[in-house]
Amino acid sequence: MLSPSSSHALRAMSLDAIRGFESAARHLSFTAAAEELCITQSAVSKQVKSLEDALSTVLFLRGGKGLSLTPEGRQLFEAARNSLAQLASAVDRLLAADRVSVSVSTTPSFAALWLAPKLAQFQQMEPAIDVRVDASEARANLEREGLDMAVRLSQVLPDDPAPPHLLQEQALLVAAPEVAARIHAADGILQTPLLVYYDPATRFPWMSWPAWYERLGLKQSAQQPCLYFSQYEHVLTAAVQGAGIAIGRTPLVLPLLRSGQLQVVLPGESVPGLGYRIIISTHSAERPAVQKFRAWLERELALEAIA
Repeated sequence: MLSPSSSHALRAMSLDAIRGFESAARHLSFTAAAEELCITQSAVSKQVKSLEDALSTVLFLRGGKGLSLTPEGRQLFEAARNSLAQLASAVDRLLAADRVSVSVSTTPSFAALWLAPKLAQFQQMEPAIDVRVDASEARANLEREGLDMAVRLSQVLPDDPAPPHLLQEQALLVAAPEVAARIHAADGILQTPLLVYYDPATRFPWMSWPAWYERLGLKQSAQQPCLYFSQYEHVLTAAVQGAGIAIGRTPLVLPLLRSGQLQVVLPGESVPGLGYRIIISTHSAERPAVQKFRAWLERELALEAIA
């Protein structure tokens, strides 16, 4: 039976705060916890502060070398980690059926061009696991929206405290075989229509044709035909149909290169881009189906990194 003091403290401790503390304690980083939970670093800090207030104790020591747990923090971390794992297992047992499902959030381009073509392979390996793909440019809050995992793109920065990226995108020039055959040198691009990914937020500077023209020592003419697309997958669809030359992003363009629908133009010219990470929701980390799908994703992305 709970004492009055412990009962009062527990009422003041939300499940979200316990999740935030557990993630921060596991990573010893509010930044990494915020990325894992798809919330802000400030929100993680407030969650931890709410627990410290409820317990009237300090859980983290904040020093020049980063975070460390106090003895009280280590005690709460062990309890929180075990409790969340037990809760996840109980939920799995309550929801158990002949089939299980995994939900993954990612961008429309990654879903359409890379993930969807490979899901048949995963289904053959794990026929009892259903996969739900939630494709959106907005970053979903995995905890709030009940999603299991996400494939995220983020900048590759030195001394990043978050887990390492699985692979980094490379941008290169691609076209249908009949178009690529007409381009023997960089200036051949000047006579070829450009397929442009319209990126008003400039999230992908390596997708800028002016930057590529500067890199190749070319001067763009205002008379050169251009086709503009707000969805990247439409850029590649037009390229496959021979409409012009496009800036391809690996690994998204690799299936089309392997099938021969597209070819690399000016091999050896490439620009590094964003890095790929897999983020797992706290409530799903112990689920066997999620672990299997994550392991498969990691293997497939690792193969692309050395392709």
